[in-house]
Amino acid sequence: MEFRPPRTVGSLVGGGLAAWCFVVALALVVRGVTADVALGIIALYVVASVFFFMGLLFAYWTYSLGTLRYTLDRNALTITWGDIRQMVPMAQIERLVPGRELPNPHVAGVSWLGHHIGHADVEGGIGNTLFYSTHRSPADLLYVVTPGQSYAISLDDEVAFAEAVQATQRVGSLVSVPQAPERLYLAAQPFWEDRTAQVLALAAFATFFAMFAFVYQQYPGLPQSIALSFPQLNGVTRVASKSELLKLPMTGIGLLLVNLVLGFVAHSWERMVGYVLLIAAIGAEATLLAAAIIALH
Repeated sequence: MEFRPPRTVGSLVGGGLAAWCFVVALALVVRGVTADVALGIIALYVVASVFFFMGLLFAYWTYSLGTLRYTLDRNALTITWGDIRQMVPMAQIERLVPGRELPNPHVAGVSWLGHHIGHADVEGGIGNTLFYSTHRSPADLLYVVTPGQSYAISLDDEVAFAEAVQATQRVGSLVSVPQAPERLYLAAQPFWEDRTAQVLALAAFATFFAMFAFVYQQYPGLPQSIALSFPQLNGVTRVASKSELLKLPMTGIGLLLVNLVLGFVAHSWERMVGYVLLIAAIGAEATLLAAAIIALH
């Protein structure tokens, strides 16, 4: 038996936040592209990158909200949010407590109007509670209490849910289910818990922006035509427009994205291969930085 919470308000707010982040990121990129090349323009691209990744997060969280549901079977209550399945054995459910009888909780986690995923310490004997709810007031909450952990959910029909829980518990469980979260697909990727991989990815971004900053810092003071000694052409130094230097950042962003995506995917089945690809991303950006230095000096 499946129950779904009200999601309209939360989806509208989350979708609006994601769209706003993407619009701001696009506006900053357009501003940077149309402005004169200068070191200060790098700040626009850095901020645009931050807003872009924030937009991806809000989009993923809003998608997860769209999948939020509570499923009852003989073995467990399964709370689904995106790629996470929170398993609550039916035999562990001790009681259901309506939220209108308790104070308004302060949820720490991914929380906005109509969408609350996180945890809080709830008074009234509820204790540490995981929230998978869309409540807008305490009256919209129903607490599922077990000996070791409580869960807060939102339902249109609390009575029907309570009756379904009681009926399922009377039938009895067929198999034992662990009371633990199950992570699937994107949420199950080991990259999110591997600090070394995360540091390597950040180092790749830092090396890229260092190369980017060097080119943009040098560019305004260069003559329109410059001698380029990189790449080497049998000892011949080319004379070309300084705009050719701007190919380095464009090449760098392409190499960065390709290596990061491949490294993220490879890391899921072989950690060392992922490390090698992430290190290759750093090496590629360092090579382009060296190319820029050689070309100008």
